Amino acid sequence: VGLCMERSLEQMVGVLGILKAGAAYVPLDTKYPAERLGYMVGDAKVVRVLTKVRQREALPKWARELALCVDEEAGEVAKRPDMTPPRAVPPGGTCYVVYTSGSTGKPKGVALSHAALCNLLLWQRAHSVKAEATTLQFASLSFDVSFQEIFSTWSAGGTLVVPPAALRQDVPALLDFMVSHRVERLFLPFVALQALADAVAHGASVPSSLKEVVTAGEQLQVTPAVVAFFEKLPGCVLENQYGPSETHVVSAHRLKGPPASWPRLPPIGVPLPDTKLLVLDGQGRLCPIGVAGELYIGGAQLAQGYHERAELTARRFVPDGYTREVGARLYRTGDRARWR
Repeated sequence: VGLCMERSLEQMVGVLGILKAGAAYVPLDTKYPAERLGYMVGDAKVVRVLTKVRQREALPKWARELALCVDEEAGEVAKRPDMTPPRAVPPGGTCYVVYTSGSTGKPKGVALSHAALCNLLLWQRAHSVKAEATTLQFASLSFDVSFQEIFSTWSAGGTLVVPPAALRQDVPALLDFMVSHRVERLFLPFVALQALADAVAHGASVPSSLKEVVTAGEQLQVTPAVVAFFEKLPGCVLENQYGPSETHVVSAHRLKGPPASWPRLPPIGVPLPDTKLLVLDGQGRLCPIGVAGELYIGGAQLAQGYHERAELTARRFVPDGYTREVGARLYRTGDRARWR
């Protein structure tokens, strides 16, 4: 089921409703060109698109026939039972399909199972500074970190705070919003963290309620502004997480000690439970500690593959020669790494 909405309460309800119905959700960003949205709808074999009347116009004309406008159908929906439908979803069933741009520019759908994502959520709940923390829902649904924001919070009984879309582009106003809602946890790419730190350095509000900041998606850099930001937040931790869309998060490193002592380029850390990271050379052999090679990922976190792309799946998800487990696979990240 496609979900084509701007950030809102209805968008969050849509995610939960799709999953409770036993379906998988496909995020469709209203800012994408109609041609790209149409490709995603067709490639994922979407049977319905949850949207709103105004946002339906983002879809190509043929895809609008699949639209169910929640604002238009609100009265009818209100008549339906409010009990959770009796759906038996297997652990290996698809939870979501997110599309990433391929090297050729043709988007490819990455399908993640409930089992893989539950592995992440169980770890996140046990590992977080405060599992039920009030969390800012910052990421677009088109990025996998949004799942982590939403469901690590909901599953622990926490509060998810959804800022208006305009605030994502107005950093001082976003900081004011975080202060007023007493946000305790953030999931941010480094560029957004740097923007917050720069704004605070120039007099913007300090979100003193923060207890945990998690960065992922790009190389974390501990810049002077980031150091100064965390020196103003003595009770807050900074964690660097790593994981491509094909696995979601697979490793984490929490920075220790005073911010001024943090390394400029922190490591990506150690593997999550039921996950393994292998550094292999060009012949598929294990690299010694300190020697760089390609990073391969195995274990519970692997995606089912690329939706309707069997050949590409076979190239990137290869048999795991380092286990006796039948059918075990490794994902070739293409990233260079080394153990130290």
